[in-house]
Amino acid sequence: MKKTILLVMVITLAIMMVFGLAYAGGEKKGAEKEAAEKAPEKAPTEIREIKLYHDNPEWQSFWEEMGEASAQDIGVRAVPTAFETQVYKSRIKVDLPTSRAPSVFKWWFGYRAFELMKAGLLADLSDVWAKVEKNYPPGIKEALTIDGVPYALPFNVGYWVWFYSKAVYKKYNLVLPKTWDEFMKQLEFLKSKGVYGIGNTIGKSRWTSFIVPMELIYRVDADFYVRLMNGKAHYTDPEAVKAMEIWKEMLEKGYFAPMDATYVEDLPRMLKEGTLAYAPFGDWYGGILQQQGLVPEQDYGVFIPPPITPRGKDSIILEISPLCAGKNSPDLEAAKEWYVWYAGKHSAQILWEKLRFVNTVHITADEIKKGDPTLAHEMDLIKNYPNKMIRFWEATPVEIVEYAVDAFNTMLVHPDQYMVLLKGIEEKAKEVWPKYGVNY
Repeated sequence: MKKTILLVMVITLAIMMVFGLAYAGGEKKGAEKEAAEKAPEKAPTEIREIKLYHDNPEWQSFWEEMGEASAQDIGVRAVPTAFETQVYKSRIKVDLPTSRAPSVFKWWFGYRAFELMKAGLLADLSDVWAKVEKNYPPGIKEALTIDGVPYALPFNVGYWVWFYSKAVYKKYNLVLPKTWDEFMKQLEFLKSKGVYGIGNTIGKSRWTSFIVPMELIYRVDADFYVRLMNGKAHYTDPEAVKAMEIWKEMLEKGYFAPMDATYVEDLPRMLKEGTLAYAPFGDWYGGILQQQGLVPEQDYGVFIPPPITPRGKDSIILEISPLCAGKNSPDLEAAKEWYVWYAGKHSAQILWEKLRFVNTVHITADEIKKGDPTLAHEMDLIKNYPNKMIRFWEATPVEIVEYAVDAFNTMLVHPDQYMVLLKGIEEKAKEVWPKYGVNY
């Protein structure tokens, strides 16, 4: 695969995704007639174990439940191990070339998967997809394919929205802002009332620093965002500078929650009690909020902030989180059996009930509306956002992302350094892009 081909894949992946994934269960006929996926009448007598690695400690109990369910259904128990994200990225790269390679591991597609594929560390899952493709909406397999080979199954496919506190909105009789100016005035009003505006902090998570600059850049100019991700625009261009200047002003005005607030424990509590107005995350965050005791539409809702300029309209960020298999795992065949089970109805029900994830055709529109009306509302909202773009974390080379994440973390505490930080990212981009065949 030529390096330049990946650039097209990463940005056009969103185009291949079929809108209405969450409603696919209500649209595909015959999905219920899959007897082979039903749990056997008798539990298997022999249990084989495979390793499953992930970087979400908050979901460890979910993975343990999945492991027990697969053990009972097919005799393969996926034993999960959780790591902190920064440690995880290193651990995966250390273990994959060896016989310690995990049978299943959560990863990120785009450039991060490409570097593992290029090193020959990912297992070809074509034989799995031949059995399970009917369980997924069109476009999912293609979105997880590099150079004609599918290397993953989806863990989550979702959009990036802003969660907002119903308690804050009710107390101050607020309405959702329709323009960027209204949004900024609302944040200023909330600050005057002692309410934190936006939950995007360092906390325990280094990676979260890219969220706000990503959200700002594409709202300034969505086409520029795509070109920036593809190495066709520069971090010192006026659009990027404008976004950073807006972020600088927001930081200096105190529109953000305390820097030590965590997104798993602190932000949900603050949203519920009405001390925080907004939290920008992928829609997977709804599952975390519910795990922390929040009720959709009662404690929180979602909205999509207005564009900053007309060039930022009609756009939204898409994230696809894959489960890959280590090619060197000694348990690869058992892992493939587990993957077939994972694409079935029992697994889909656990994903839905525990995390509110909808990846397959097994969950119906009625189930979504009853179980998570906020997610159902989001699915209606994104019909108005036809321009779906890949998240920063996956859409541009890993070396640039990692450098930028550190720069953005510095920005959180030293907003006056925004231009120096942008120039640093630009220099890194100049160093990296030629390695991918891009004349930067």
